[in-house]
Amino acid sequence: MRVRGYAPATPCWAVHYSGNVAITSAFYAGLFGWTTETHNGATVFLLRDLAVAGLVDISGGPATPGQRPGWLTHVSTDDIDVTSQLVVEAGGTVLRPAVEVGTRGGSAVFADSLGAVFGVWQRGVTAGAAFAGAQVIDEPGAVTWSEVVTRDTPTTAAFYGKVFGWTKQRGTASEHEYYEWLLTNRVVGGISMMDGGHYPPGTPPHWRTIVQVGDCAQVVTRTTELGGMVLAGPVDADIGWAAYIADPTGGTLLVIEPLPELVSALA
Repeated sequence: MRVRGYAPATPCWAVHYSGNVAITSAFYAGLFGWTTETHNGATVFLLRDLAVAGLVDISGGPATPGQRPGWLTHVSTDDIDVTSQLVVEAGGTVLRPAVEVGTRGGSAVFADSLGAVFGVWQRGVTAGAAFAGAQVIDEPGAVTWSEVVTRDTPTTAAFYGKVFGWTKQRGTASEHEYYEWLLTNRVVGGISMMDGGHYPPGTPPHWRTIVQVGDCAQVVTRTTELGGMVLAGPVDADIGWAAYIADPTGGTLLVIEPLPELVSALA
């Protein structure tokens, strides 16, 4: 689905921080058919010539303290400085202060009050170069959902409520505690509660990127063929078939083959 803009406080962009961009690019080209292009000072993954995700080279070491290789969710903001102040007031940490990304916009990276790392993106103002976020979502090969994984839902909900104005409602997942983020009665993401059966002890809170696929079983097979790992699944996740995978450079993704009725609702 084509997207031309994002409301503030809405997940808008996922970026892969890679220690080997050649390997990362080859993996996702084989898995989702993504190509890469660099323009206006940034490298992006493309699906049907539309920006679907970002790619950052950290082969020389992470530019952000605490930044690990892998995927990072970004939330849209109309004022990075105000958001940064709200993060600190809510008990979070500014890991990387606001920086400009060419003429496309600006970004900053934070840790929430429990340590889950996320970014924000502010669209630029230069006509023809300003970038809002992913230009395609909610179709095979594109990001369809973002969620924070935590062991402390009340603390997590309090933090993001203060920063973005989000509230939560109980989700439909039957196998574990799950909530949806609401922004003025619109669902914008999720909160997944960690439990001992699915997460090793010591797994830190984190944000998870979810990509829609047309055939989960096929993606699982292709993942191993391309040098990645299947960490879990495929499993019936109520809303469709899901699997948790890792690429060869440290990025983890949840892939979901949604039920036909859900696909129709997203269209």
